[in-house]
Amino acid sequence: MNFEELKEMEYIKCVGLLAELIDLDTDAKEKIHKSFQNIGIKNFFLHLESVDLPTEISEKLKSIKAIIEIVDVKRGRA
Repeated sequence: MNFEELKEMEYIKCVGLLAELIDLDTDAKEKIHKSFQNIGIKNFFLHLESVDLPTEISEKLKSIKAIIEIVDVKRGRA
């Protein structure tokens, strides 16, 4: 399996986890997956405002982003 295939598998897993956590509909899942493919997961969370998602989903994703940032600080990555 090459790097691109591994990346795609990780994107699919991550979108699936987000869908379970915040109850994403099919349209939102597709938009997030395409964003992952275009800009990567880290940049997706850095530029959430640029993704055309419903306000409720955006707010939930911002909460997840905040949790990720807290964990990164505790691990010394920020």
